[in-house]
Amino acid sequence: MAGKFPLHPKYIPIIKWQKYEQIALRKLHADVKDLVLPCIEIRDSKQHQSLLKDYQSTWSGLALIDYANPKGSLTATRTREFLDFLGAAHSSGLPVSPVLNPSDPNAGAAALLAQVAKFGEATLRLRISAPSITDVHLNHLRAAVTALAGQGVKARLLIDLGVTPQTWSAIDVANFSAEVASVKSLGFSAVHLASGAYPESLQSVKTGVGFFDRRDWRFWSDLNQVAPQLLIGYGDYGVLSPVWTEEALERRGARVAIRYTRPDSWLILRADGKTKPDSVAISQILVSAYAGDFKGAPYSYGDELLATRADPAIPLPKKLCGHYHITEGWSHHVAMVIKDQY
Repeated sequence: MAGKFPLHPKYIPIIKWQKYEQIALRKLHADVKDLVLPCIEIRDSKQHQSLLKDYQSTWSGLALIDYANPKGSLTATRTREFLDFLGAAHSSGLPVSPVLNPSDPNAGAAALLAQVAKFGEATLRLRISAPSITDVHLNHLRAAVTALAGQGVKARLLIDLGVTPQTWSAIDVANFSAEVASVKSLGFSAVHLASGAYPESLQSVKTGVGFFDRRDWRFWSDLNQVAPQLLIGYGDYGVLSPVWTEEALERRGARVAIRYTRPDSWLILRADGKTKPDSVAISQILVSAYAGDFKGAPYSYGDELLATRADPAIPLPKKLCGHYHITEGWSHHVAMVIKDQY
């Protein structure tokens, strides 16, 4: 892998399978796409059908596919649809890595293990609410690795903190790095750490400008600095909050907002409405008042959308707005991580 950390595993953005997030994946530039390993979450039966239909036209590289609910559980319906997708993916030769809760391979789910075995690798997603890996976690992981190995399956590990801690000390990071080292010794092909710091709501930015600290990047950077030899891969939730449920699949509010990732923070520009002129107005503010942050159209598809929208010479009907703010936010965010940070 090229970049600042060439020996580390690829970057994992945890991304939903909604239309405008699919566009962001499809439109990633080739030099960025090659260094990205998305974890794609499937939230309902409609998205399951869309994944079966549109996966090949959206993503050509390896992806982690997670059918669990936000708590990490595979319900009966989810299990059935997961098996359906894995069968279709294997028949089509799709490069996917099934995502499992560490307790899943221990539950005697023979049908699921049989399908997973066809891919030769799987990803265990360990969801923890704080940077602490307990003996219970270790026991589940050890048993899962053994069960998968018995089927000839190599295991990758994604440690998912959910919401990034608000604060941490050097001792916290040192202790956690020792725990991750113990986990890695179980024989994983790669270990990644993911968390999210993007806010659940933008209500604090009534209208105008706001800033949110990218604690997720800072926490991973601190951990990597303490234990670079562990080669812990970076993952995040991008411009969506990790506090997310199936009851709110659409993440667009009553007022349009630009979510622009900078090295240490997200710059938020929020309009007082959600019309196309509102989108144009805040895009023009970004490229002029924040010209030092704006990367320019060639940087990513998202930046191209912003530049087009802000250009007064381009007719309004040719400016993509609305839910395309989700597309542009994700597209620029992934480019920022790959091109400037990881």
